[in-house]
Amino acid sequence: MLADGSSRHLAGCWAFFIVHRTDPFKRDFRRSSLRKTQVKVPQATNRVPSLNALKAFESAARLGGIARAADELCVTESAVSRQIRSLEDDLGIVLFERIHRGVRLSREGQSLSATLSSAFELIRRGVDEARGPVGEIRFRTPPTFGTRWLLPRLHRFEAANTDITVRVSVLWACTLPVHADHDVAIVFSRRHWPEDDLIPLMAERLMPVCSPAFRDQFGPVESAADLARGLLLHCSGSKDWVWWSTQWNRGHLDCSRGEVFDTMDMALRAAESGRGIAIADVAMIADDLELGRLVPLVPFTSTGPDDLYLVRRDRDRPRQDIDRFVEWLMAEAGAAMATLPTGVKAIPAAVPA
Repeated sequence: MLADGSSRHLAGCWAFFIVHRTDPFKRDFRRSSLRKTQVKVPQATNRVPSLNALKAFESAARLGGIARAADELCVTESAVSRQIRSLEDDLGIVLFERIHRGVRLSREGQSLSATLSSAFELIRRGVDEARGPVGEIRFRTPPTFGTRWLLPRLHRFEAANTDITVRVSVLWACTLPVHADHDVAIVFSRRHWPEDDLIPLMAERLMPVCSPAFRDQFGPVESAADLARGLLLHCSGSKDWVWWSTQWNRGHLDCSRGEVFDTMDMALRAAESGRGIAIADVAMIADDLELGRLVPLVPFTSTGPDDLYLVRRDRDRPRQDIDRFVEWLMAEAGAAMATLPTGVKAIPAAVPA
């Protein structure tokens, strides 16, 4: 039997042994946990988020909605929403901001969307190159050029190039560099595109036209006052009429009056029906003039503000099928620009102030 003092001494030794045996493990565990946490911070910062989440966000941003993204990706809308929320949590930023009637991209969302569109386009090009010539060209065009100029001629290219399919999308929205849903596109606004990306296709040549019956009833036009007797038909504003009347220079024409249509094609349809006088690019109405559906009311053409340009996404790595299609487009455009309708004269070029 140990004395009380010895018992207390032995208990103290056991306590010392236990503490110093166990505490180092606890301290090492804590240090280990701390080290792991410290290592994970830069890894989490530099880690690329889920590709599925990135693609879901890119599709929703590019197409302008969750439902359209879900259709493109063949998943449910809730799946796309979950992926976008996951991406926002992962990045610690808000990609979509709620507004009165829906959502819009935040500033960070716009930046990420542009980067991802370019990145996924680069991936697509790499896959296309690995597969070899695809033989399908995605072509995006504004409505009037597509319906009045391209589609009536496209059968000639298809007959001579049976190994190539041209999938045409006729869209009103202006094609921007961030759009990745085309291989070749027609644009009429230069301000969004780098100069090196624009390939001149057709210079705009404007001329007032109407139906034959309207012209016969309207009588000769020698001045702006004569022209003012008719109803002017506008395409998205009056700038085309301003350009033409300024260069024609036969007096002041009030271009603010008349009726306004979303597209030139709609205004031309109204002119064909005898509604009034449309201002149109001569190349877009060549077939109508030849068939007599439209006639010049004033047989003078001016330059216009909206020349047409080609853009192609394969310029850095040209595809043979796209080369053939672009060469055909340039040849057809050159033929269309080579002549004017019989009896029509060009006004010497002068840009309105």
